[in-house]
Amino acid sequence: GQSVRVDGGRGGGGRGPLVGVHQGRTVRCNGGGKNPEVVPSSEWRSSTERMSRLERRCSTPCNFPFAGEIARGWFGTTSRRESEPPALTRPACRSFRTCSGSGAAGAGVGNGSAIRAGSMMTPALEVRLDGVAKRHDELCALLTTNPPPPPVEMMRINKELARAEKVVSAYAALCHVRVEIASLQEVLDSASSSGGGNASEDDDELSAMAEEELGVLSGQVPTLEQDLAHLLLPSDTADEASAIVEVRAGTGGDEAALFAQELLKMYELFARKQGWRFELLSTSMTENGGYKEASASVTGDEVYGVLKFESGVHRVQRIPATETQGRVHTSTASVAILPQAEEVDVVIRDEDLRIDVMRASGAGGQHVNCTNSAVRITHIPSGVVVAIQDERSQHKNKDKALKVLRARIYEAERRKVHQTRADQRKSLIGSGDRSERVRTYNFKEGRVKDHRVGVQVNDLSGMMEGGDSLQEIIDALQLEEKRQMLLEFQP
Repeated sequence: GQSVRVDGGRGGGGRGPLVGVHQGRTVRCNGGGKNPEVVPSSEWRSSTERMSRLERRCSTPCNFPFAGEIARGWFGTTSRRESEPPALTRPACRSFRTCSGSGAAGAGVGNGSAIRAGSMMTPALEVRLDGVAKRHDELCALLTTNPPPPPVEMMRINKELARAEKVVSAYAALCHVRVEIASLQEVLDSASSSGGGNASEDDDELSAMAEEELGVLSGQVPTLEQDLAHLLLPSDTADEASAIVEVRAGTGGDEAALFAQELLKMYELFARKQGWRFELLSTSMTENGGYKEASASVTGDEVYGVLKFESGVHRVQRIPATETQGRVHTSTASVAILPQAEEVDVVIRDEDLRIDVMRASGAGGQHVNCTNSAVRITHIPSGVVVAIQDERSQHKNKDKALKVLRARIYEAERRKVHQTRADQRKSLIGSGDRSERVRTYNFKEGRVKDHRVGVQVNDLSGMMEGGDSLQEIIDALQLEEKRQMLLEFQP
């Protein structure tokens, strides 16, 4: 019951390629004849949507010799599935080279090698593309097993499948554009070969239209290649997780504590604008209302992948309210962003925990020092200690403490597993004793500069309100990370 747009190859009754796109998958066959036709099928419907004179010239009919095979394999009429999804097996797109103009499918592209020049798709990324295609089919097969996988495993499969489908869809879109480029190039080649004074006004008009559309499509290729290359880069599975945000006052006394509070408020405003849930977990306040340290939970999709670049030492330059001579003071606050682990990610045994309850201390009203509501949990194997006393309920404090404990243990395990990327992670994960700064907030001049990518924004007030300026810096950091990773895949 899906509509499939069909575009063909060589015109003039010759035998050329025909491509259809169904649910992000590209399929192809060869055919001959003079007029385009729609292949009738109750399971596979083709649609020729905008058959202009140019498209009619480029289109060829097709008997869909393998349409039944695809319908059987992908519409559930048989339990057998192909070893690879159609996006990569139809046409002869078993490697990226065929779509790029160096294989049989691209043989008709006169300037295929020129299109290929400067491509971001290196051989190493092509190998990853083949691996993703095979893994995509394996995951599809796992979802059809009887009995089905348990719920936790099903959730993991669906997450991995969603990532693989993004790659397959991006590859299909790129293949589709490249095949259209091949068809347009054939029109131009045909016009130039017939050439001379025999060309009619219609032929000249078609050639002009073909050149115009060829330019548009060729301009889309670099963007599509970049999107596909970025999807093929190794991804940190933690990027999809929610996050724990921790801020700590650094050098600068009360001014540093006030800045730490402002930073956490900035992340709260940014999170709410993203549609994420922000929950304050714990705070340790100074007498002037700043934070010695504080932590919060940010829940949503891909929170850690967005906020992880905020880890590090943030420096502020401004005139404190208590300064009588107008001098600019420099203070710092450190930020740590931890992926929030789910219970399925970290197993914490009860026998590995020591839970102490005590009376809450500090300013807080009638409940302070009245009940044993404060909770301190120690993870004996790792020595990690978390204490929470913000809630009046001991159970709520325990739940919050376990959430923070699980995140810290998960992060510790991730550091062990990813030792090969330790140098990179040290530049992203902050701690209270680190001296290097990642960003400077200059209140007097109203600007913010991120020293890792050299990006400067002149909207400090908008930045502190969690606005577009913060998103601009995060986008630049994400792009730089991908650029560095792409360098690792250069031949």
